[in-house]
Amino acid sequence: MPEILKYIFLGVIQGGTEFLPVSSSGHLTIFSYLFKMEYVDKSIYFFELLHLATFFAVLLFTYKEIWMIFSGLFDKSKRKTSLRYIVLLLFSTIPAAAFGLLFEDRISDFFSRPDIAAYFLFITAIALFCSDKFSGDRNIVKISVGNALLIGLFQAFALFPGISRSGMTLFAALLVGLFRSEALKYSFLLSLPVTLGAGILHINNIELNKFTISGFFAAFIVGIFGLWLLKKLVMGRKLKYFSIYIVIFASVFLFIYFFINQGAI
Repeated sequence: MPEILKYIFLGVIQGGTEFLPVSSSGHLTIFSYLFKMEYVDKSIYFFELLHLATFFAVLLFTYKEIWMIFSGLFDKSKRKTSLRYIVLLLFSTIPAAAFGLLFEDRISDFFSRPDIAAYFLFITAIALFCSDKFSGDRNIVKISVGNALLIGLFQAFALFPGISRSGMTLFAALLVGLFRSEALKYSFLLSLPVTLGAGILHINNIELNKFTISGFFAAFIVGIFGLWLLKKLVMGRKLKYFSIYIVIFASVFLFIYFFINQGAI
């Protein structure tokens, strides 16, 4: 496969799986291993550029909600609700930010272990299968700070490849009793600081060339479609189908990985 097509394909994988609850990091780790990317040691920087692409995708997709929150700060009748949104999102962001900064090097090591990413995918599959069974009745502003922190802890798990960020936050949001539509909205909004942080953390290490830029735009365009599709599937309680896909995908890869390392392939 031509080198540029590998980067475009990885961009498509990132855009399609960042918001679909199948773990973009797990797929990127596995496919970059299968593609034998030329600069494996720097592949995590390319992944971070792809996260920046999906940040812009979700920013475009949620601009109405973002405008509602920030414009509400200047409207006395809406200020309390806007501040509540900001406080809850802040508490949900803290765990992933703290965990990422404290254990950055150790987490990075996992991106060179596609077998571990595949095993983590099974955890995502379990969470997705259980998510369809929840049915909450609360709005975002009605959850407690403790609930927001719990959602943030689940999001922190997604720093590891194979653990889906959207899958974990949706699972946790439904677990604390949010309406499905509210859980989806909260997951989208919560992705903004995380994807932005992942994208700019090592921005100076990102090499911009025709390969990486092609991957960036592929991730952005496909990310818009991924957001729309996730909304349809969550509301239709079809996350269990992703669970089945993940189990099959991870199992097939582990089978291939075993034979590659045994020298059979």
